[in-house]
Amino acid sequence: MFEFLLERHLHVNNLQRKSAMLVVHQAVAWIALLGIILYPKTAQAIQCYQCDSNEDLSCPSYESFDKEVNAPVNCNSFEANTPGQFCMKITQESPGWRGWKKITRRCGSRTDQGVAWGCRWSWDTVGVFKEICYCETNNCNGASSIKVSFASVAIVFTGFLLRRFL
Repeated sequence: MFEFLLERHLHVNNLQRKSAMLVVHQAVAWIALLGIILYPKTAQAIQCYQCDSNEDLSCPSYESFDKEVNAPVNCNSFEANTPGQFCMKITQESPGWRGWKKITRRCGSRTDQGVAWGCRWSWDTVGVFKEICYCETNNCNGASSIKVSFASVAIVFTGFLLRRFL
């Protein structure tokens, strides 16, 4: 009888331990999810440069971009032509000796293929080269190249770890 009670006690303790571990894992998952959800809320008021080289002389295609002349806009304000949560820089170039180059800088809220921080390249049917770059830090679309932020890499990595180990 004593052995039966001891085994039952150990079995109950083991179940309680497993239950406690499950609660801890669920709590960690909820805290991480809450952090991921709340992170963009603090970063929604991003500032980006907004200009089109075909319409604005201070937004050159062939010379370097002057950050002193161009003021960034708040992407959630009335100033933004395209409100959004990230910045974009679109470069288009046509081939040939009579070719042209156009650069557009603006806020972005969605893409046709999803957002992957960095740049995507393509050519259309008449050979026009198109590079679209996405970034998520203030004034990041004023640079000649766009870098991926540490925060976006950390969020993706945390999500991967949570999915893998929980």
